[in-house]
Amino acid sequence: MLEALFYLGSIVVANLLVLNFGIIEVAGLTFPAGAAAVGFTFTARDLVQRRYGKWGCWVWMLAAAAISALFSPTLALASLGAFVVAEGLDWAVFTATPLSFRGRAIFSNIVGTPLDSVVFVYLAFGPIWEAMWGQTLVKLASSLLIVFLVKNVQEAEFKPKVLKSEVV
Repeated sequence: MLEALFYLGSIVVANLLVLNFGIIEVAGLTFPAGAAAVGFTFTARDLVQRRYGKWGCWVWMLAAAAISALFSPTLALASLGAFVVAEGLDWAVFTATPLSFRGRAIFSNIVGTPLDSVVFVYLAFGPIWEAMWGQTLVKLASSLLIVFLVKNVQEAEFKPKVLKSEVV
């Protein structure tokens, strides 16, 4: 359930940031303010799929679309378009790719993120190519960060380290 809450929370935070700040520029890069938070959703969606199955994750994807509708009609349409097109592609790639979880998540994020950026920015703001490019970079970076954090947390175990000097 934690995966689903992380997924939905990332979408809520992203939409609130976009609604309140719109398109921003940071360090010469232009992107919608929620780009980093929405980047988390790509890996979170992969975690949701792993937990609830390849079809069960669609329930959470539809819930995310419904939550998006609570903020503004424009953002709801842009989010829904991005969910259907990009997260659908991310889902298909993640489902069909015969790699480890990490490999599938990385590959599906690389494929889905640019498409999501183009669809969302175009529907929410129009053809602002700088924002599409910037959002792609920011979202891809945040989605890959989560892939590596999740993998490291999953592999971490608490094992006391035995030093050679302590071995009798």
